Amino acid sequence: MGVKYFTAKLKPLTNNPGIGQRQQIYWEALRTTRVEIIEGSFQFNKQFLPLHPEQLDASGRVVTVRVKRPEEKGSDVALASHLLVDAFEGRADSYAVVTNDSDLVPPVHMLSQRGVAVALVSVVGSQYNKAFSAAGLESVRQIRRGSLAASQFPAAITTGTGRTIRKPKTWS
Repeated sequence: MGVKYFTAKLKPLTNNPGIGQRQQIYWEALRTTRVEIIEGSFQFNKQFLPLHPEQLDASGRVVTVRVKRPEEKGSDVALASHLLVDAFEGRADSYAVVTNDSDLVPPVHMLSQRGVAVALVSVVGSQYNKAFSAAGLESVRQIRRGSLAASQFPAAITTGTGRTIRKPKTWS
């Protein structure tokens, strides 16, 4: 049995410059547990997108602006790959996936067709992605506020090297 956390290292943004540092503090806290951190990456895509609400210019064309949009790459593929390999190697009797990403529907469906029990754990309550409805899930479970609150790290943690890290005040 194990817990795998699929994520990507955040890059500082002008509107949130400490985001990467706070993430590293969280990862350091996770490393005091048996959670395995599996990293993807972020890339920034520059593209033109329409303004919202949509506006038209004098010639009737939609007005667009160039944006730099962060996109996580590799985490969903890594999650799907680990899920399939772990299931095929029989590493557990059942699997729980915390996601709302419909990219995970095909591997979940493949496993359920082979009799592997997979549950979806929803972080958005009943608003989970309904694409999972046809995936053959064992169940859909919702994280309740009380359970989430009880699962939080304490305000201070001592790492394996003896360093004390503290939960940032902005985290509740």
